[in-house]
Amino acid sequence: MKRLVIDIDIKNILEIVKKRKGRVSAFVAKYFLREEMIHDEVESRVVKEIQKNLEQNLKIRMHQEGIKADLEIRLEDPYD
Repeated sequence: MKRLVIDIDIKNILEIVKKRKGRVSAFVAKYFLREEMIHDEVESRVVKEIQKNLEQNLKIRMHQEGIKADLEIRLEDPYD
């Protein structure tokens, strides 16, 4: 079995919070929560969304191409 590994390190966490939750949430996040905690939460949500979309799109494309294969996409945190 072949393995594809994607490493994601998001650099604009506060901009993402601001865009998704608004300026007040970004302000609160910046001054009252630990940056590491915010980073972990945003990164986790982004990765889960990517995982969901990747799995759906790969299954559709493989079916269109007549490819029969087991597909498993799982999250692994190298720091756990």
